[in-house]
Amino acid sequence: MLHSVAPATWLTQEAYTRLKRELDGLLNARGQQEESSQQMATESRIRQLTALLKNVNIHSPADDGIVEPGMLIEACIDGQPEVFLMGNRVILGTEELNVFSEQSPLGVAIRGLRPGDVTSYTAPNKRQVTISIIAATPYTGPGQAGDQR
Repeated sequence: MLHSVAPATWLTQEAYTRLKRELDGLLNARGQQEESSQQMATESRIRQLTALLKNVNIHSPADDGIVEPGMLIEACIDGQPEVFLMGNRVILGTEELNVFSEQSPLGVAIRGLRPGDVTSYTAPNKRQVTISIIAATPYTGPGQAGDQR
């Protein structure tokens, strides 16, 4: 029987460190809660973080212009310029940058595209959205988004 391996979740180093610290803190505090509902919430968060951190990639992708997790994307979405990071939403909080998951409708539509490619996808509100890729560069850390606008 073959088992498929889930693709690695791309995280920034900052997000990985923050989540690892949270997990370590929860593991150290395990069983110290007085309420069973609090214990259940702690155990649930431990399971969530353990699963997330089990298969992560914190290395920058190749600078090949291909849209993939870990890339800072400059695009035109329905005529409006946008800059965002493609990666797991847990990255939020590490900097003032929009993050779109590769599993989101937008992420699925643009993954693998290159600058100059144009596509469309159906948003959750059933509206057709057109997106044009302008650039895809490896995310290098806080402040990069401001440098590209």
